[in-house]
Amino acid sequence: MDGSLTYFLVALTACLLGTIPFGPINLTVVKTTVDYNAARGAEVALAASLVEILEALIAIWFGMVISNFLESNVTIRLAIATAFIVLALVIFSRKPKNELSETSAEERSFFVRGLLVAALNPQAIPFWIFALAAISQYFAFEYKGFYLLAFLAGVFTGKLIALNGFVIASDYLKTHLQQSSLLVNRVIAVVLLFIGVSQAWNALLA
Repeated sequence: MDGSLTYFLVALTACLLGTIPFGPINLTVVKTTVDYNAARGAEVALAASLVEILEALIAIWFGMVISNFLESNVTIRLAIATAFIVLALVIFSRKPKNELSETSAEERSFFVRGLLVAALNPQAIPFWIFALAAISQYFAFEYKGFYLLAFLAGVFTGKLIALNGFVIASDYLKTHLQQSSLLVNRVIAVVLLFIGVSQAWNALLA
C-alpha cells in the first residue's frame, strides 16, 4: 500500500473511533440538527472537523508539553469543568422552540458554534496523544511533508464522516420521534454535567 494512503487511512480510522463515544462535539451536532435542520448540523460538523486538524497538529508537535501543563494547572481544569457544568444547566432548563425560526445572525453562528465547542473540547489533545502513542506501536510514522498532509487529511475526513453520521441519525430522530428536542436537551445536559463534574473531581484530586 502506498505510504501516504496508509497515513490517511490510519488517521481516518483513529478519528472515526474517537468520535463515536458521546462528547461535547457530537452532542452539539445532534442538538443543532434536532433544533434546526441537517444543514445546520453539517455546518457544526465541518467547523469541528477543521479544529480537529489543529488539535492533531498540536498533539504531534507539542502534545506531551501541553498535556502535562493541563494536568498540572488546576485553575484551567476547574474553569473548563465549570464551563461544562454551567452549559449543562442552561441546556437542561431550556425549553424546546415552538417554531424553528432563524435570523441571519443565527445562520452565521452555527459554524462559529462548531469552532468554539471543538476548541473547548478538553478530550481532544489527550485523545490524540494516546492515539499517536498507539499508532507508533504498529507504524513507524514520520509526520513530515506530504505524509503529514495525508495524515491530517485523514483526520479531517474521519471526523467529518463520523459527525455527519450523527447528523443523519439526528435528522431521522427529529422526523420520527415526538418531543425529540426535549429528549436531546436532557441527554446532552446529563452528558455535559458528567463531563464537567468528572473534570472538576479529577482536578481537585490531582
